[in-house]
Amino acid sequence: MNLYRDTIILFVVGIGLACGSVGHAQSPGVLYTWDGTGNIQEWKKNFGTNDTFLDNSIAGELTLFETGGSAGAGIAFSDGSNRRLETSTASGGLDLTGLDFLEFDLGHSGSGNIDVQFFIQGSTGFTFEALGPDISVSPGVSTYQVPLSGLTFEEQVYIRTVGFNVRDHIGEGNVTWTLEEVRSGGTPLSVRDLATHDAGSSDAGLQGAFANFDLGAILGNDGGQNQTGLTQNLVDGSLQWTDLGDHGNGDPSGGAVSYGNGTEFGGNSFNERLTDASNYDFVTLRMKATDTASAGGSSVDVQSFFQTGSGFNFQTPGTESLPIDGAYHDLTFPLAAMTNMNNIQFTGINLASHPNDITVDVDLVRFSTVPEPTSLVLLSIAAWASLGMVHRGRGEA
Repeated sequence: MNLYRDTIILFVVGIGLACGSVGHAQSPGVLYTWDGTGNIQEWKKNFGTNDTFLDNSIAGELTLFETGGSAGAGIAFSDGSNRRLETSTASGGLDLTGLDFLEFDLGHSGSGNIDVQFFIQGSTGFTFEALGPDISVSPGVSTYQVPLSGLTFEEQVYIRTVGFNVRDHIGEGNVTWTLEEVRSGGTPLSVRDLATHDAGSSDAGLQGAFANFDLGAILGNDGGQNQTGLTQNLVDGSLQWTDLGDHGNGDPSGGAVSYGNGTEFGGNSFNERLTDASNYDFVTLRMKATDTASAGGSSVDVQSFFQTGSGFNFQTPGTESLPIDGAYHDLTFPLAAMTNMNNIQFTGINLASHPNDITVDVDLVRFSTVPEPTSLVLLSIAAWASLGMVHRGRGEA
């Protein structure tokens, strides 16, 4: 065995895994296209002084008729506040984390240009945000691209409506608008940290984590799907709870903790749903478990899971063993078999039964397109550097 050569090969493979890219973050794609007829996909008049009628009698088009008596008065159109995508009826916010722009294929029947303000309403505060300055929209259908760069993280991860606000155009009178497609786009992320629990992170460091099921295993939980029993460990910058080995209710299972989109729980989980992790290939849970009595010994199985879609479909990419040794370990799970990952209600961690009480810390929940570097890869890097110096030494002797 040529240890120097084999270590170099492993080092190169390790670097390739750490730096390569085989996918993207939130997937750019079509939000609405009105495929078929007879379904306006919950689009509506949002605000304004004019009146309107919306129709989908032509396949691939949403037609918006201005009908008010004050011809040409301003009016705003948007999708429904609980509708995120044409292809999904799961209620909540649209997650466009990491993307750069929206595109609207839009036009009207007038004879001249009409100014339009494109907008979103985002975050739990339903904040109205213009997407750049007004744009003059010409007759006929053209593509208009507007930036997402002005949005805060809380707005971009939880968009309740997308729409456009037609300014007054009295000289044109009432016109008919045609919207053929709405798309998201841009250069996506390759890594997304759903939660780090560092000092200053959202939700007083809990980042939306809550006790989901097997609640009796979590010391201090009051029996509800909430945050009781969960704390922030400021020393480590981690989520922490005590998981009971014998919780006296006939259920030996460990506790299950879940996340929404990594912002704030806000009394219930609705305000942090849904999350889009489509096109990520792995999820990594950086965790440690400490025996509260002996600070060591044995291990506990940790299951990664997701609940997706309007039916909260339970899916798991597998189970890994976490040593109960008081040290952090990266548990990495492949996502290739997971479906509907642009409609994640909850990202979860489910502990199996264990004989003794343990303190559990979660330092990181990370989605990535490549797996986190393992200790083997890190060892290979160190070995490569060491053997490289030895090799040079022999050459100089």
